[in-house]
Amino acid sequence: MRQLQLGIQRLCCSGDRFSQFVLEKKDAQHRRKGLTWAVFSFVLIAPFFSVNSNAQTFAPDRFDAIHTGDIIEVDVEGSLDHDWRGGLTPEGFLDGFNEFGEPIKGRCRMPGEIAADAVKALSSTLRGPKVNVFIVDRSNRMPAILDGAVRSPHRYQIKRPVRLRELIARSGGITDSSGGTISVFRPDGPSCPEQDGKEQAGRIEIKISDLVNGLESANTWISSGDLILVEKALPIYAIGGVRSPRPIPSKEQVTLTRLIAMAGGVAKDGDARRVVIYRRSKGTSSRIEADLKKIEDGAAKDPELQPLDIVEVMTKGGASRKYPPEIEDAAGDRHATLPLVVIE
Repeated sequence: MRQLQLGIQRLCCSGDRFSQFVLEKKDAQHRRKGLTWAVFSFVLIAPFFSVNSNAQTFAPDRFDAIHTGDIIEVDVEGSLDHDWRGGLTPEGFLDGFNEFGEPIKGRCRMPGEIAADAVKALSSTLRGPKVNVFIVDRSNRMPAILDGAVRSPHRYQIKRPVRLRELIARSGGITDSSGGTISVFRPDGPSCPEQDGKEQAGRIEIKISDLVNGLESANTWISSGDLILVEKALPIYAIGGVRSPRPIPSKEQVTLTRLIAMAGGVAKDGDARRVVIYRRSKGTSSRIEADLKKIEDGAAKDPELQPLDIVEVMTKGGASRKYPPEIEDAAGDRHATLPLVVIE
């Protein structure tokens, strides 16, 4: 019986097939759990989606392949001197393993493929080497970032295959400020798509309505390093003598009187007869004056506003501006400070 147990142990450790089977089984369990959670969550947040993908979706990431940032272990049975642990060079080779032979390409390759190359490299110094390759740490893979018009922007450390819809559900859904489009930017290097392992860098554009309607191509795979931006509708700014000065999303046509109403109306110190619309078009600025009293009486037309217009209700007794106001964007680059969530 003892010999039978030892034989089974040697059979399980002789290659990486058993390890890959365990990983695949765990990944399948995670996929089922993740899919159930994502469908349930998406039903809850579906009302928050507004109104469409005109680009080809990215291929799913070969998650079990070796990625930039992974720590790899090469175990040579019966030869501690040839065991190796480390990462990848910027070019994607095993960093330092070339002292045993030719450099071995690691990025976007499966552990079994690397083990076969390691056997060839070590055959010049060892007789019939048996090599096992493992990924011992995936935590240094670049996170995917979800930002823009979502309720809770996050960074996501991806430890299993995941699609766009699940990440949006985890971020609380899409806000009313969305412009109807999601952009996914994929840089060179961090991910390992299928189809010969060649990198598919670039950008795809997805319409939120397609995602809500269940179009499979819209629910694209997300990989480490992806930047997902739920585009916000371009704002129109209401400033000066209004009760609630703020940017207002321009998802549909907005007139001057409607914008003032959305900003809470004219404040006590506001002068309804002195309203200025600052507009920039093709590199030039223009100034449009309006009188809310005349518009209410039907003596003047209610002007239609354009995205990025700045509407200022002058204060009573206040002097007119000589130059158009400047609106500062306080968002800045905040991706590094977003909360990190692990998807596993």
